Amino acid sequence: MKQGLLKDAAREFERALQTDPKDAAAMLGLARLRLAQHDEPAARDMLQRLVAQHPTHPEALSHLARLDAEKGDARQLAVLEALASQPKAGFFEVVNHGRGLLAHHQYTAAIPVLEKALALQPGNGQTLTYLGMALQGDKQLDRALRRYQDAAEASRTEHLPLLLAARVQVLQGHVGAALTTLQQAILRSPREPSLIREFATLCFFAGAPETAIRAAIDLRMQQPDNADAIYLHGLASFVAGKNEDADRILREALAKVPDNASVLIALAKVRRRLGDDAEAQKLLEAAVASDPSEVGAANDLAVLHLSRPGGAGVAAARAVLTQALKVHPEDPGLHLNLALALADTDKALARTHALKAQASTDKHIREQADRLVTALAK
Repeated sequence: MKQGLLKDAAREFERALQTDPKDAAAMLGLARLRLAQHDEPAARDMLQRLVAQHPTHPEALSHLARLDAEKGDARQLAVLEALASQPKAGFFEVVNHGRGLLAHHQYTAAIPVLEKALALQPGNGQTLTYLGMALQGDKQLDRALRRYQDAAEASRTEHLPLLLAARVQVLQGHVGAALTTLQQAILRSPREPSLIREFATLCFFAGAPETAIRAAIDLRMQQPDNADAIYLHGLASFVAGKNEDADRILREALAKVPDNASVLIALAKVRRRLGDDAEAQKLLEAAVASDPSEVGAANDLAVLHLSRPGGAGVAAARAVLTQALKVHPEDPGLHLNLALALADTDKALARTHALKAQASTDKHIREQADRLVTALAK
């Protein structure tokens, strides 16, 4: 099992249990192995068999409590803490306590527990990853990044620490470094679709749509019938300015998922760029109908209405935005667009919505709201 030969290890553990069905060491070993394979039902079965013979077995009780805690049972946190606090508590009792706290978003409390687990098994890649998660949840991004990088160094085959490190680098504003880190993750797991998708998406933010197109094509080659991969390819083509390609590819995606709001919105953007506002409106109306909670569709449809000459679409824009605000009452983009729609007829109400838009964390929305508030004051 330590060599990573899990199937061989399982066979040997099972052979030992055939010889002696009450072999506690074999039951514990097989339970650990099933946990490593993410086979929770088999792990639970083995742990429960072990507890039936040894009701106070600390590690078995700890694994079971952690599994229950991760399913939402907060009562198990007290069990985990008690087991981890025993004078002879082992690595698994401590790390399970930390994982339970992580599952319940108690990041600050999880940090010292996971540091204690790391002291019991220095250099353990999984524990380093869990500690990175706790630090990230506690907003200690620099420390979290270092722990993810340590985890990647400790386990030279796992891609997860590198993926998590890349996400922290994005939060820090280091998009270029994040792309490099993701490339390293893909080298470790070249057949992992989620990595390729994340890399392609990040290429948009990095202003590298051609690279995103290549990544999307790689993803489509792995999963030819995956509508999300086709959508990603179409979106990358749109960002790259390849409008005809984007139109064709996104229609292919829409044929597979006719009611998908994201695909409808993307295709509407393409049609607007090609000067076909009539079809763009139909697509956006379909997106709003299929998913009323989709803010992007409502905003894009309102902007399209507001773009009509002579204010012909103002009333329609107001109706769309007012309905969307019932679902998302604090969305800054909706407030900004409604303020624009009201600016010529109800300056007081327009100013109320513009002030709410000023609270946006999006720089562009905030700057537009600032200009609108100034203009309304005049």
